[in-house]
Amino acid sequence: ALLAADPADAEARLLLGLARGALGETATAADLLHAVARARPDCAHPCHDLAGLLDRLGLPAQATAQYRAALALAPEDGGLRRVLATRLLRDGDPGGALAALGDPAGSAASLHLAGQALAEAGDIPAATARFRRAVALDPGSAAGWSNLGMMLKTAGKHAAAIAAHDHAVERAPDEPQLHVNRAVALLHAGRWTEAWGEYEWRLRLPGHTPLPLDTLLPSLATGIDLAGRTVLLTHEEGFGDTLQFVRYAPLLEARGARVLLAVPGALARLLAPLGPIVAPSGTPPAFDFHCPFFSLPRVFAATPDTIPASVPYLTADPAKTATWRARLADGGPGLRVGLVWAGQARPWLDGFATLDGRRSAGLAAFAPLAGLPGVRFVSLQAGAAAAEARPAGLDLLDPMGSVVDFADTAAIVAALDLVVSVDTAVVHLAGGLGTPVFLLDRYDNCWRWLSGRADSPWYPGLRIFRQTRLGDWSGPMAQVAAALAALGGAWPGGAQLGGAQLGEAQPAAGTIR
Repeated sequence: ALLAADPADAEARLLLGLARGALGETATAADLLHAVARARPDCAHPCHDLAGLLDRLGLPAQATAQYRAALALAPEDGGLRRVLATRLLRDGDPGGALAALGDPAGSAASLHLAGQALAEAGDIPAATARFRRAVALDPGSAAGWSNLGMMLKTAGKHAAAIAAHDHAVERAPDEPQLHVNRAVALLHAGRWTEAWGEYEWRLRLPGHTPLPLDTLLPSLATGIDLAGRTVLLTHEEGFGDTLQFVRYAPLLEARGARVLLAVPGALARLLAPLGPIVAPSGTPPAFDFHCPFFSLPRVFAATPDTIPASVPYLTADPAKTATWRARLADGGPGLRVGLVWAGQARPWLDGFATLDGRRSAGLAAFAPLAGLPGVRFVSLQAGAAAAEARPAGLDLLDPMGSVVDFADTAAIVAALDLVVSVDTAVVHLAGGLGTPVFLLDRYDNCWRWLSGRADSPWYPGLRIFRQTRLGDWSGPMAQVAAALAALGGAWPGGAQLGGAQLGEAQPAAGTIR
């Protein structure tokens, strides 16, 4: 009926196309909208309107299918290709995104998307090449320079990475994310003194802190007289960050400050011995100075040589620890080793799923640990990953059903001899408790674990086993298996694992050539 009066009416075709698309008639909708696009070559393709409608209706897969149908009718439309590629990247399909883009050679925007897809697929050299070509075509692109800098950082080319981030910040000096990316590059390069101030830009990212910034002033700075003053320390995003940097709270108290800890409930019982706990959202209590936990290294002008690494600075409940130690002893003698194979996915953080996929190994990767003599394994894994199928022969006690918060986990960790974990909060929990840790570290590792070394200035009992190839856990897992076999074979039941027994540091990964 819409086209009865005038079959050439573009508005009628648009409305009918939207209606057909909403009903799931993808091919019919594509034909109608393609006709509208031909009639209006100077306007955006109407498929964008339909996809937006389908997204609002909760039909994102149908919206993606509609883009595919539209692109099949207009393969020369670079805009459609880029939008489809962006959607596929969002859905975790970098290969599909590259296929959707086709040959991106003449378009800086398409080259940039191709670089992102290649980076997510783990091909850092190819991604670097695409970003270089993108900024050559569009040297004013701040995002292009920043992404190039991140690829160079991953390849260990720190000076070139910082130079690229400098270009990015010059082009968009008020964009917080660009400053944060530059700060991370400075941290990786060991230029911590410069990095801390730059990293404060993270507080300007939308939604980064649950408290309005104007309620968190004045902020704590180096050299302030804290005698008799109240300092509010606030949690930001990761549990591991707070567990790592809460070590500075006693140093503030040593300067005469009264310290309040604004942390989530999951950390409250564990951290209560370090100061009064307050709610991390809502109206904050009265205070003189505020400081997020992640800003404490700035306040103390931290460098790798000045980190306060005395452990333990966290404590587990002695009675609960004794209970767990007795329960674990009931299983017989042997080295008691806790395992963590995956991090928290955090789907609410844009882009974090890709990072989590690189840092998480999955339980299947732990197959080389199966059947090691003299070693008994305990799961410390939380969340959906705890249900992953166990490799054949890997006996695993799982006590996590009784865990409510980090205080409960701490009691289990304190009863263990060693923890083997990917880069999660449990690494910081064990390190802060003084329990030895084997860290399974991804190739493009976090700045805090440094480069070229297998120990850590943050935790004296930590040993790093790092990937030598992006995404390949076989090398570090084989090293962990060998180290555990040596420890388990000589294990005197009930003895305390000492630093010397951790073995010699293994060489860290080199750069991608």
